[in-house]
Amino acid sequence: MQINQSSLKQLFKGFKTLFVKALQGSEPLWSKIAMKTTSTNASETYSWLGAMPGMKKLVGEVVIENLTASQYAIVNEEFESTVGVKRAEIERDNEGLYTPIFQGLGIAAAQHPDELLGALMSQGFTLKDYTGKNFYDTDKKHEPLNSKSAKFSNKSTAALSATSYGAAKASIRKMKNARNRSMKLGRSLMLVVPPALEDTAREILQAERHENGKTNIQKGTADLLVFADLETDTEWHLLEVGQPVRAFIVQEEVKPQFFSQDSEDSDHVFTKKEYLYQAYARGNAGYGLPQLAYGSTGAA
Repeated sequence: MQINQSSLKQLFKGFKTLFVKALQGSEPLWSKIAMKTTSTNASETYSWLGAMPGMKKLVGEVVIENLTASQYAIVNEEFESTVGVKRAEIERDNEGLYTPIFQGLGIAAAQHPDELLGALMSQGFTLKDYTGKNFYDTDKKHEPLNSKSAKFSNKSTAALSATSYGAAKASIRKMKNARNRSMKLGRSLMLVVPPALEDTAREILQAERHENGKTNIQKGTADLLVFADLETDTEWHLLEVGQPVRAFIVQEEVKPQFFSQDSEDSDHVFTKKEYLYQAYARGNAGYGLPQLAYGSTGAA
């Protein structure tokens, strides 16, 4: 290929098309378990996480829910992946060799929130949420600034089994809000496990009977999501995913975009004889409502 402004423009268009098609055709898993929010700032503060609204009898004046009980913020980060294409390869008409690279770049951009979410879930036993305690913890307050706030627990160390799963399900279903009223959870549950626990999870949720012949009463009580981005082989998470708010947040400031550095005036192009193509996005992931999640390290 003869290199000029027109051919470089067409090359960029072709690479971008590969990227966008792969990006749009990918099926990331995060949307099954996290809520998406749009950001317009360097960070977003989720003050409303401390308020758990519920209907109540009107006696006298209305009671306004406190929407400033939380100062939990998610800070946006920049993410990129840059590919270099040698000028010589273009002149030899070998640009087709890069097709899978740019397709893979699109898939990676689409699935990157999965990586963020996997780390967030795995580290939920040590990272804090809006309550000021670890996301998965005991003795947590619904309203951290209210000394009289009701408390709850959403943490275990039990290995995944029919018994421990049943305990997790019961914990979510009996969850009450700060006013000591049922949150009516457990109607749409998702069991999230690493690949190492897939068979165990399927036996719990899909088998007709246990090995001893007894009917499996847990069959169909939750959907199953095998999540390869979890960091350990023993952890497992049970999530309520049927609410408008979820336990995890994927915050998007800038959607994945595709850029090029292919100007002949570029120092890099001049010295390296290489054109650069980059996927770029800005956002992050963070914790939503811990009341909607139950996690176990599986270490016991």
